[in-house]
Amino acid sequence: MTLLLQSTSIKGSLDIPRGMTPPSTARVVLLPLEYAKAFNAETQIRLDDYWEVFKASGLAKSDREQFIQFMPIAYGSALENAVSRMRRDSKINFANLVRTAPQGQFEFNNISPGEYKLVATASLRGVDYVWTETIQVQSTPLLLQMKTRVP
Repeated sequence: MTLLLQSTSIKGSLDIPRGMTPPSTARVVLLPLEYAKAFNAETQIRLDDYWEVFKASGLAKSDREQFIQFMPIAYGSALENAVSRMRRDSKINFANLVRTAPQGQFEFNNISPGEYKLVATASLRGVDYVWTETIQVQSTPLLLQMKTRVP
């Protein structure tokens, strides 16, 4: 009996805000569905908690735009928790799911079909940015530009 497992590759880049240059390096994490759900839930909890503190400080009435500063912090800390859990999971190949992305360019190989969430983090001109994309990996290579970002 032969078991044939399909896998594919993902190549991509970060959509950099107009007028900025790509980061010298970024970190890109490919979260399997189980970890993507946990990441989404934890990010929302953190954003809700930050919002309550922000509201209590009175800034929600006078300067709502300032809340945007907290968004990359919430995403970043939720990502670190997901990565920490993934490192301890013997069922996944953690090293295959995290990349350093020079100039915002990345590639993942030997990825099994399924639903994933790509999360990238980088600093541009001293401001932390987070890009996220939910993707469906099939048996054909995937080429994408990550456009959804915070701030």
